[in-house]
Amino acid sequence: MITPTTLHRAMPIVAAALGRKFGVAVRVGGHEALTDGQTIVVPDLPSDSALLPVAWGYLAHEAAHLRYTDFAVYQRAAQAGDALSRQILNILEDVRIERALAGPYPGTRETLQAVCAHLREIGAMTAASADAHPAQILSSYLLLSLRHRVLGYRLLATEAQRAEARLRAVFPARTVHRLQGLLTEVAQLQSTEAVVELTGRVRDLLEAENRDAGAAQAAPRRPQAAQPQAPSPDAMQDDPQQGDGAARACAQLTSVAGTDGPDDSVNDPTGAADQGQRPEPAEGSDPDQPGASTDAHDRGSSDSDTSADRTSAAKQAKPDDASTTPDATAAQLSALNQALQATDADLPADPFETLRGLLAAAGSGQSRCVLPHGERFLGDAQAGLERLAQVQQTSRALMARLHGLVQASRLDRSQAHRHGPRLLSKRLYRSATGDPRIFARKRERIAVETALHLLIDLSGSMMASVRCDADDSLKRRLDIALESALALALALDQLNGVSVAVSAFPGQDGEAQTATVMVRHGERPRTRAGAFVQEARGTTPMAGALWFAAADLLARPESRRIVLVLTDGKPDAFDDTRDILRLCQAGGLETVGIGIGVDVSALFPIALRVHAATELKQALFGVAERLLIAA
Repeated sequence: MITPTTLHRAMPIVAAALGRKFGVAVRVGGHEALTDGQTIVVPDLPSDSALLPVAWGYLAHEAAHLRYTDFAVYQRAAQAGDALSRQILNILEDVRIERALAGPYPGTRETLQAVCAHLREIGAMTAASADAHPAQILSSYLLLSLRHRVLGYRLLATEAQRAEARLRAVFPARTVHRLQGLLTEVAQLQSTEAVVELTGRVRDLLEAENRDAGAAQAAPRRPQAAQPQAPSPDAMQDDPQQGDGAARACAQLTSVAGTDGPDDSVNDPTGAADQGQRPEPAEGSDPDQPGASTDAHDRGSSDSDTSADRTSAAKQAKPDDASTTPDATAAQLSALNQALQATDADLPADPFETLRGLLAAAGSGQSRCVLPHGERFLGDAQAGLERLAQVQQTSRALMARLHGLVQASRLDRSQAHRHGPRLLSKRLYRSATGDPRIFARKRERIAVETALHLLIDLSGSMMASVRCDADDSLKRRLDIALESALALALALDQLNGVSVAVSAFPGQDGEAQTATVMVRHGERPRTRAGAFVQEARGTTPMAGALWFAAADLLARPESRRIVLVLTDGKPDAFDDTRDILRLCQAGGLETVGIGIGVDVSALFPIALRVHAATELKQALFGVAERLLIAA
C-alpha cells in the first residue's frame, strides 16, 4: 500500500538527503556497498528492512571519510606499512573522522552508535577471546577503547573494559601503560597525516618494548643469595652448642618474613596470633634481636618504620607487574613479538567491511541503479553562446506570455469596495440607498511558489534527424529538445516564485549510474547555456532519473513541485518507472510526460504525445502555461 509518506521514507530519497546534508555524492543500487573516493554506493534495501538504520550509519561513516580523509596520504601509508600498522592506521582514522563529523552534525553520534550496537550483537565489535592471537587482542582493545573513550559510545563500555583486561593479561604492564599514554593524543588528531604519524609512533613503541624484552631475556641472571635454612630439631639435638644460635636464626627469619613468610598456623599451631598474643620466644633467643621483642607496641612500631623501605625495595626489584610469575612474563614478552609479526590472517576483520557485506546481502541483488548520482556538466561555452542566441527571441516571447498569464491568473475578479481606482457601473444604483461600496478593486492572490525539474532523455535514439517545416532543413531530435528546454528554462527563470532545474539522462558516458546536471535550482540558465550542447548516448534509464528528480524536489521549500520529462522511447525498466511515478503522485509531486513519437499515457497521469520533434517546442510551452496558471 502506497502512502503519502512512503516516498519521503524510501531509501533512495533518504540516502540522497543525507548526501546533500554531508555534501557528498550518493548512489543507490547495484550489488555492493562501497566508496570509490568520490561517491558512496549502497544497495537498495526494502522499506521494511531492519538494516535501514545501519545503512544510514554506514552512509555517515563513509561521508566522514569523503569529507575528512586524505586518500592519497592514507593509501601511501597503508601500502608502506605491515599488517599491524594498517590495522592501527584504519582504527585511528575511523575514530578521527567520526569525531570530526560529529562536530557539525551531532546527530551522527546516535546514528553511528546504532551501527556499533548492531555490530556488537553479531559479534563483529566485541572484545577478543582470552586465547586469541595477541594482535587480535591489541586491535580489539584499540577499536573498543577509543570508540568508548574518545567518541563517547557508552554502549561499548562493557566490551571496552573486557578488552582492556585481556590486553593487560597478555602484554607487559609497562607496554600497556606506555601505549595508553600515546593514545591520549587521539582526541587531538586533526588530519590523516597526523594519524599516520601517531600510527608510526605506536609501532615504534611496540618494537622498542620488544627489543627491551629480548635484551632482558638474553642478559644472564644474577645468582640469588642463599637463604639461611632453619636447622631441624633433630640437628639441634645432635649439636647442643648450635641450639641457641639456630633458635635465634629461626626467630629472625620468622620476624623478617612477616606476612610474606610461611602460614602463621605453622609457626603458631595454638592460634595465639589470631587472639592477639605472641608465642613465647624460643629458649635461649636474644630478646634484643629484631622480631624477638615481646613488646607488641615496640614490634608494631618497628614494623611500620621499615615497611615503606621494604615495599620500595620490592618495587625496584620486581617487574612492573609484580604479580606476574616468571612463566607469565615470558608469555607476555612473546606476545609482543607475535603481534609485531602478525599477518592479515591473524588480525580481525574491519567491522565496516563486515557491515558492507551485510548491506550487500540484504539488498535487492540486482545490478540496476535505483538512484544515480549527479555529475556536473560544463559543456562547450562557445557553442552554448550560439545556442543561447538561437533561443533568446523565442524565450523572450514565451516569458512575456507566461508573465501575463501568471499575473492574470493570480488576480481575483473585481470586487465592490468603499474606495478604489474606478467605479463599478453595475453597482452605481447602490449610491441611492446610501451604500458606498461602488468602487472596483482587484485583490492579488498569494502566489503558489513552484519548483520544476525538467528531465531530458538523451538516449541514442535522440540522434535521429527530422525535417523542420520552417526552412525544410534537417535537425536532430536532441538539438530540438535541448533548444526547447533552454528556452523554457530562460523564461521560467524570470518568473517570481518559480525555481527550475534541468538534468539529462543517462550520464555522459551512457551509464545509468549517473545523471547529467545541467542547471541547478538557483542558477541562471543563461550562464549554463554550454551545458545544453550535448550528444546522445546509451539507453533510457528513466526510473533512476525520476528518483534523482524526486530527491531534488523534496529538498525544495516550494509548496508545489513538478517533474517534467521529455522522452522519445520506452524506459528500460517499465515496472520500476511506473512504481516511482506512483510514489511521486502519492507523495505530492506532480509528474508530466511529453512523448516524442511515443505514447507515455500509460506511465504519466498528465501525458502529451507529439508526432514530430518540431512540435515539441510548442507542446512544452503549452504544458508550462497550463501548469503555472493552475498554480
